[in-house]
Amino acid sequence: MKVVGNSMKIAVGFVHGIGKQKEHFHAAMAGLISKRLGEICPAVELVSKGIYWADITDRLEDELKEKLAPDHLHWNKWIDARGYAISFLGDAIAYQPLPHKAGDDDRNYIYTAIHERFYEKLQELAQCTGPSAPLCIISHSLGTIIASNFIYDLQNGRLPSGKLASISEDPSALVRGDTLTHFYTMGSPIAIWTMRYNDFGKPISFPSPALLAEGLPYGEWVNFYDKDDVIAYPLKRLSAEYDAAVTEDVEVRNPGFLASTPLNSHGGYYRSRTVIERIAKSLAELYDQTTRQPIR
Repeated sequence: MKVVGNSMKIAVGFVHGIGKQKEHFHAAMAGLISKRLGEICPAVELVSKGIYWADITDRLEDELKEKLAPDHLHWNKWIDARGYAISFLGDAIAYQPLPHKAGDDDRNYIYTAIHERFYEKLQELAQCTGPSAPLCIISHSLGTIIASNFIYDLQNGRLPSGKLASISEDPSALVRGDTLTHFYTMGSPIAIWTMRYNDFGKPISFPSPALLAEGLPYGEWVNFYDKDDVIAYPLKRLSAEYDAAVTEDVEVRNPGFLASTPLNSHGGYYRSRTVIERIAKSLAELYDQTTRQPIR
């Protein structure tokens, strides 16, 4: 972990979830975290990038809606309910990798294209912060699965051919995922995804094996969930492996209009004071542990 003088740069990658998204989806939350961190630990500078992938699936979803338009299906005209369903369900289905043989990576081009975007943003972060800066990933909804899959593939040598095959040899420790100190999952359906395995599968190795090897086991994987959010689930109870990897399942009460309803609570994590405060304080503690400088 690199500290210049009494300051530290931390790379933060935000990964969005399902539905129509804007390229700067992360800006408001990044600003709130930076503001709070500036109050308690001004020596830390956050460098944030949004790992925006919605445009990759939007093209196929828009094409599908055009193909179905002549059928005049119910609920399309007034509230675009089917468009909503295609956008939300389509993202998850399109991202799901298909069984394929070695060398047949083009069949999983959505999965691969999203992970290539993830790789590109990590490279941008490394250029801005330095190759060995601490890495924090903040993910939401389907983005928690994308982040988990990306890190898992990287840690277990499951990278496909092409651009992604070079990640493990990248000179930047940050890009290789070796400096991952903080992982935040918000409104995560990972618990449902684990049903593909009879033992509920295995989580990513956390903390980063590279940090553990250096004797630096600080950081945390915190899973935020609102009990009213039907897409979000706790993770520690899934298995002994998840219990060891996940630092804490934190229940929150998301803000917003009708936030106590099953779906309207799902987007509130970006504005949750509980989430903002936990992340800011933990990143400040990272600086404290690295420099032995007390935080305010």
